[in-house]
Amino acid sequence: MDGLADQFRELAAWADGSDPLYAHLCRRAAADPDVLALAEVAPEGRQAPHLLLAAVQCRLARDGDHRLARYYSSLTADPRDLDDSCYPAFREFCLDNADALGPILRTRRTQTNSVRRSAVLYPAIAHVAARTDGPLALVELGPSAGLNLRFDRYRYDYGGRAVGTPDSPVTIESEVRSGDPPLPESPPEVHSRVGIDRQPLDPTDRDDADWLRALVWPAHTDRRDLLDGALQVAADEPPRLVEGDLLEDLPGVLAAIPDDAPVCVVNTLVLYQVPDTVCRELEAALAARMAERPLHWFTGAPDLSGGESVDLDWVRREGGEVRRDRLVSHAPHGAWLDWHG
Repeated sequence: MDGLADQFRELAAWADGSDPLYAHLCRRAAADPDVLALAEVAPEGRQAPHLLLAAVQCRLARDGDHRLARYYSSLTADPRDLDDSCYPAFREFCLDNADALGPILRTRRTQTNSVRRSAVLYPAIAHVAARTDGPLALVELGPSAGLNLRFDRYRYDYGGRAVGTPDSPVTIESEVRSGDPPLPESPPEVHSRVGIDRQPLDPTDRDDADWLRALVWPAHTDRRDLLDGALQVAADEPPRLVEGDLLEDLPGVLAAIPDDAPVCVVNTLVLYQVPDTVCRELEAALAARMAERPLHWFTGAPDLSGGESVDLDWVRREGGEVRRDRLVSHAPHGAWLDWHG
């Protein structure tokens, strides 16, 4: 249980300055054996602190009468300031609802579908599209509900420069801090799009949509608004998602794409949740495919240490060799980017 307590402390440090409520709850939970015992039912490797916080918020949204809900800016227009009654209310809610929270912790995963990351993918995909013949076939690994597969259905505002789909119900704002990313007025044309996930979420299903909302931290109002807009887009055009393993099922997905269609395989932050051996096998498998067909790979660094910046690398075959370059650094949820391409 000591390791789980450390996870809560680490998440508290991550939440500092981003969501005071979650920072407070995590610090107190790290020293609470009863709450730790509840979180411990989550399968190993599934980020129990994240799951517990999301499970609580999900249940609270369905039962907003509990006094704990008064502290959540996601559930009330006038949230209560943190005080001595906050954590006792959280503890009470957790223990009183343990029978309902347990199944969520056992079956759900941390599958945050951060729509603002599309602001990073937009110039990255445009960068590759300008170097290929024909529209790109997109394949996303670990897409959650596949909302970023619809990157070309959103409008973007990069510090006053608007691109993308002008009449979209979703406007994503992101700051270009450095570099000169390609930002075409119209999005690159897409040949096809598909995602592979062990447990794909259906954006048109109420329970799955509620879980996606629950994964957004209470203080992150802008992320929640973007998610709601993206769910509207997905309701009109649900993405194609394959339930499967990223190693075992990727070959079949690639084989179904015409050989002359250039492929772009995308994963942003999913690899930090899988073993290093899987990362190495995936890299080897994609490198082999690059020798057989036009294939580009955008991959987020598998190490997510809690820093303010993560990288997206561009892997492709050039001159008979596989090259890997850092294409863009960005905030974990896409609020800003530094272009290196």
